[in-house]
Amino acid sequence: MDIMRASHIASVAALLGVTASLSTGCTDAAAPMPTTGAIGITAATTGVDLDADGYDVSVDGGARRAIGTNGTMAISGLPPGDHVVRLDGVAANCTVRGSNPVQVSVAAGAMAEVPFALACTAPVTRLVFASVSAGHSSSCGVTTDGAAYCWGQNYTGQFGDGTTRATSSSPVPAAAGLRFATVSAGSDFACGVTIDGAGYCWGSNGLGELGGGTSQSGSTTPVAVTGGLSFTAVAAAYAHTCGVTGTEEASCWGWNPFGQLGDGTTANRSTPGLVSGGLRFTMVSTGTYHTCAVTPSAAAYCWGGNGGRLGDGTTNQSPVPTPVAGGLSFSGVAVAERHSCGVTTDGAPYCWGWNDDGQLGDGTTLQRTTPVPVAGGLVLRAVSAGRSHTCGVTTSGAVYCWGGNADGQLGNGTTTSSLTPVQVVP
Repeated sequence: MDIMRASHIASVAALLGVTASLSTGCTDAAAPMPTTGAIGITAATTGVDLDADGYDVSVDGGARRAIGTNGTMAISGLPPGDHVVRLDGVAANCTVRGSNPVQVSVAAGAMAEVPFALACTAPVTRLVFASVSAGHSSSCGVTTDGAAYCWGQNYTGQFGDGTTRATSSSPVPAAAGLRFATVSAGSDFACGVTIDGAGYCWGSNGLGELGGGTSQSGSTTPVAVTGGLSFTAVAAAYAHTCGVTGTEEASCWGWNPFGQLGDGTTANRSTPGLVSGGLRFTMVSTGTYHTCAVTPSAAAYCWGGNGGRLGDGTTNQSPVPTPVAGGLSFSGVAVAERHSCGVTTDGAPYCWGWNDDGQLGDGTTLQRTTPVPVAGGLVLRAVSAGRSHTCGVTTSGAVYCWGGNADGQLGNGTTTSSLTPVQVVP
């Protein structure tokens, strides 16, 4: 027998637990019957395993042995019978197809095969948002690192990503290259304030709502708001926008037939115009036909179309700020198409304006020209107004809504409208 053949027989015999007797003659000596077997293990991985160090294999709960993500190994010296093979160290983005652990039967003098097939998927990136704004048919948000994303409709470029792709049901990066402190989604456009206070808008611009000095075609990428103003906040509505500057002045631009820009006129503007009256504001909220804001002393003012929306005790429109009646101190206000609401500094919610669906939450459907308390004695942290309903968040984090509910917008598991607050349920 040649030396190479003898070496091969010896290695196989050792793997299967057999002792080979070699002869220098032409005839091999008879070998004893094998008493142990072996298991051959294969790991076949598709995709990218985030833990590139491979996996661990153990038999019958014994010592772990390392195997590559696409590796093979043999474990010998196993007594005949059933054994349990387990694969560990699988990355979170991977799954084992089939059983794990695997029970396998080992015969003396034989090798049982145990193949593990693994599939790895690309990790899902979870966006963490600091704020979000809902427009007419699209929404936009700002992540904790200042990136803007939009989703929904994009027929007029309201994503700000340079396209007019029809829709997207998941967030699309918007306004590439800019970092935002806040973004506000309007009807078919959006505006934002960068971390250094610059104002930008994108989307539809037929009425000058982008504030870039024209009222012509819109823009699918951000347009700088003219005037060099430094903003702390902006609020986009149906076709007009208002912003508060670092010096607490309010400026508005866009559509103005009802005086919702507050500059004393009803003329549209394609550039920011200072709100009349010399008032200082800490926040502003815009609706389709009117605008409301809160001063540093917590007084609320509104201007534009009325019908009760302004809360000044009349139904007359005003192109300049008019104080909300009642002498209440507000921490914030929220404006919708036909009504307004606010939360006082002690957390009490009040609403005024149209009330045909009960959106004022006072238990009636009566139109109100001055603020009325929302029923129920809730203490709210903030309030948000929709077209025919309103929602608020309590100091304990519970959400209550009231008003129209034909589409389930109150979130209480029904489609029945409510004239008073009902709690949103899971």
